[in-house]
Amino acid sequence: MKKILFIVGSLRKDSFNMSLAKKVNELIAGRMETEYMTPTGIPLLNQDEEYPAPDNISVMRERVALADALWIFTPEYNHAIPGGLKNLLDWISRPVIPNDYTTPVAKGKKVVISGVGGIRKTVGAREQLKDLLSFMGLELIGDSGTGYAVQKDSFKTGIWDIDNETIDKINIQIDEILGKFVDNQPFL
Repeated sequence: MKKILFIVGSLRKDSFNMSLAKKVNELIAGRMETEYMTPTGIPLLNQDEEYPAPDNISVMRERVALADALWIFTPEYNHAIPGGLKNLLDWISRPVIPNDYTTPVAKGKKVVISGVGGIRKTVGAREQLKDLLSFMGLELIGDSGTGYAVQKDSFKTGIWDIDNETIDKINIQIDEILGKFVDNQPFL
């Protein structure tokens, strides 16, 4: 079965983006194997400490390498990509072998973008991700992805009620990623 790695860009345990990732996991169950990753505990990229890579970076890179595709769930901070998510992406864009730029673990991976936020639906962060991921050599599925807006009260309660319209949009993204594999090779 194909494996998709959910990269959730929020550090908050019960973030809206983690809620979305969990809903996608429910809807994709039995069709792809899923795994989660967040930027929690990842050191800032520092070329003085890049080789050998810290242990948690090596583990992170291995998880990315073993995935057939990535699905990034991003919040938007000040109309931009969250710093923790950007740092995670910087680490997986770097060569595993010093100065061998053919070795980044994310290069060539299929990637889907989703973002949960306010009324602007994370458009700034998703557009920045589109540019960054393209530069990193990933295969974007669905361009800059799909943004989702939480209800106004959700910011007060911390709870997002995922409605049927959102589920329909999620299913479209799921079909797009699954379609990339059905055309190329069987799932099992």
